[in-house]
Amino acid sequence: MSFISYFITDPSYQFSKILDAIKKHSPTFVCYRNKSYYNEDEIKEFLKFAKKYSKVFISLDSIKNEDLLEKFDGIHIPTSKLDLISKYKNKITIASTHNIEEINKAKNADFITFSPIFDSKNRKGLGVKILNEICNLHPNVIALGGIISDKEIEEIKKTKAKGFGSIRYFLT
Repeated sequence: MSFISYFITDPSYQFSKILDAIKKHSPTFVCYRNKSYYNEDEIKEFLKFAKKYSKVFISLDSIKNEDLLEKFDGIHIPTSKLDLISKYKNKITIASTHNIEEINKAKNADFITFSPIFDSKNRKGLGVKILNEICNLHPNVIALGGIISDKEIEEIKKTKAKGFGSIRYFLT
């Protein structure tokens, strides 16, 4: 698989802007993540649209109707629910991690995100040197955090990471 681009949505952006970003960038993976409200019609519309461009994921925190999961290619497991990874063996799993303990809990996930790599809002980035070391602990690491331009992506490409994930890169 080539270098992965992973777009994680954010409900603070207009839904139409999210769909436009998917069409513009055609990320490898796109994840519907919405902790603010639950709208099953929006999830279905997102799924139908995004499937034309990407493998489509949903954050475990964003779904209430488990029957909908069947239509998604995969599931994004938040840090607080890493113990549920094995429940989703029939899906591509991506687990959120921020430290070695979480990486060990997520060893059976197909992919892990590791963050923050670069300074991100109110969090200090851990840097690409740490990212490269983390890549020795899991075979499929997706760098996350503070990736807002091609400059950060070029830095990640110099590591063993399989790709990058972002919200703002795709939406700004």
